[in-house]
Amino acid sequence: MNLLTKKEEIVLGAVKELFQKNGKMPTVREIQKEAVKKGLKVKSLGSIFLYLKNLKEKGFIERDPENKEIKFCKESKKQFTNIPILGTASAGSPSFFAQENIEGFLKISKRLFTKRISDGIFAIEVSGTSMDKAIVRGKNIESGDFVLIDSEYKDFRNGDKVLATVDGLVAIKTFIRIDANTIGLFPESTDSNHKPIYLTPEDNFIVNGKVIDVLKTPATLKFSYA
Repeated sequence: MNLLTKKEEIVLGAVKELFQKNGKMPTVREIQKEAVKKGLKVKSLGSIFLYLKNLKEKGFIERDPENKEIKFCKESKKQFTNIPILGTASAGSPSFFAQENIEGFLKISKRLFTKRISDGIFAIEVSGTSMDKAIVRGKNIESGDFVLIDSEYKDFRNGDKVLATVDGLVAIKTFIRIDANTIGLFPESTDSNHKPIYLTPEDNFIVNGKVIDVLKTPATLKFSYA
């Protein structure tokens, strides 16, 4: 994920406004003054240099290696996509109402995708532990993560990790077709208290799409902040 922090957004906004106003790229000192006007609390130019370094690493600007002039990345709009977040899903028993309202967006590099990004991809925040042993693209599905759902995927196969709505409530589970009239939505958990859900065509449910990726958050990454 290439999400900007609030402070990085202010600095990038300052660069864009000064460029539009003056017709040329601003100096670092000009960026500092404009960012302060926008509410950013910075005491030195060193902080602005750090924010510009972060913006460069995230693909929003470039720095000329010789004169350090700031440039907007020509391909920045093509390199990233905004994925809508459509609420929270339980990775336990279905316990959250499905939400159709967009709650925000994740800015994601297109390089993370191995195929064309369709309009049917959206993000759901995971809550619960019933899928913490499930692995998608080498990553466990843990509470606090975001999962990307491909709603255009309909040819569900045994072992697919899916988002399903059961009686109006949503859950992430592993799809298993048991027989012609029964499917199971199974947990993959370190907690044995999580149980499968068995469904027939007569039941009120829909499999909304397949989990195609897991986007980890700082709370679930296994590293030290020290």
